[in-house]
Amino acid sequence: MSKTFNKRIFNIKEHFAIMKNAAKGFILLRYVKKNKLFNKKFKERIMLAVTEVNGCELCSYVHTKISLESGMSHDEIRGILNGIKDDIPESEVVGVLFAEHYTDSHENPDDEAINTLIKEYGIDKAKIICAVLGMITMTNAMGISLGLLKERFSFKRVKRSKFLNELGIPVLTMTVFPIFFIYYKIKSLFKSLKCSIIQDKVALAS
Repeated sequence: MSKTFNKRIFNIKEHFAIMKNAAKGFILLRYVKKNKLFNKKFKERIMLAVTEVNGCELCSYVHTKISLESGMSHDEIRGILNGIKDDIPESEVVGVLFAEHYTDSHENPDDEAINTLIKEYGIDKAKIICAVLGMITMTNAMGISLGLLKERFSFKRVKRSKFLNELGIPVLTMTVFPIFFIYYKIKSLFKSLKCSIIQDKVALAS
């Protein structure tokens, strides 16, 4: 028996690109965390926004807990997970909106949105946002795939979902992602890593 599923379903082909972005992002985020270069609440708002668009129930649960621990209120968390931005600080709205667009576009945001992000936060902070997006997208893909696999084994197979993706994405995340991480970590010792969407350029003139 199958059922309809209105949230995103990832596939193995796109997941390779997602893992590469996440591996590069993870390296940057480790440095950012160590040096306290980014607001933790802002990071969680971005992650919740991506999770809301993709529809990952597992990530929603995990990041709700982390967001509460960071000091965010239940109402704000609930609002973001329902697409409501009333409680988001004005200085972070552009970042959250970009996160939603990034996710809606399947990691292919348009130039106007990218340049708006750079204008608002500068290249360095935009790259951190890019890194956050890379990590949460990968974990969403893994969480959703595991959920779909669980549904299949419960005889509630989701329409459009393939067993190879449901099993393959979690397995690849656990086995191939560490390899990507080691590769990019070594590469970062010799040259700076480039974000897949934020290049070393200035925003277009307004």
